[in-house]
Amino acid sequence: MRLWKSWIVTQKDLSVFRRNKYVLYSFIAFPVLMGVVFPVTFIFALNAQAASLTHAQLLTAAGQVANEATTYLILIAAFLPSIIGSYSFVGEKIEKSLETLLATPTTDGELLLGKSLASFVPCLAATFIGGAISASILDVWSYTTLGVLLLPDVYWLIVLFVMAPLACIMSVEANVIVSSRMSDIRAAQQIGSLISLPLMLFVIVAAATALVSVLLAVLIIAVLAVADVTLFYLSKETFQREEILTKWK
Repeated sequence: MRLWKSWIVTQKDLSVFRRNKYVLYSFIAFPVLMGVVFPVTFIFALNAQAASLTHAQLLTAAGQVANEATTYLILIAAFLPSIIGSYSFVGEKIEKSLETLLATPTTDGELLLGKSLASFVPCLAATFIGGAISASILDVWSYTTLGVLLLPDVYWLIVLFVMAPLACIMSVEANVIVSSRMSDIRAAQQIGSLISLPLMLFVIVAAATALVSVLLAVLIIAVLAVADVTLFYLSKETFQREEILTKWK
């Protein structure tokens, strides 16, 4: 596989995404929502309980809140690819560049990798930005209130640097597959969102019920790894360049 060929496809897609206001606003809104709104909400809730808790109890509660806020960051990696990953091939049809793209001297693997990287890189970057914002807000509060820095800790590192990339890969692969089989951008985005829905629901339930832990994170990572490998082979099997060229008119 010629990686430079894939990178050309990636660069082309990234330039298109930068001109799309819907995509651009989504990449601003999600890190802000997950990185600011959730930590600030949890801090207000802790401040309301602070008077009735000892220092040790407040520290324990703050640690749990930090884990919950960190868990919600997975939603960025899981949902954002449904916005741009589903645009991968359908967008080419809208831009009237699909035939030219598919006729280029690139293998299916190089083309799929380039399309996947174009979604993966900005989505993971947005997740990291949300994580940095969330950690900064929580640390400022914890240092001024408790005299300690809550983050980064082991759970935060696992979520941001292992679980989030795997979740992002899963969502990207699924949405690229959907985009290669659909001919309508809205339908592709809706189906792409549904694919990531089980993971998003699990994250929300786990965070809301305070079930988050390093052990749970490891279990989720194992499931995501299996899903990523399965979708990788599925994407190679289902991608039919000739069919797309002949039917997408």
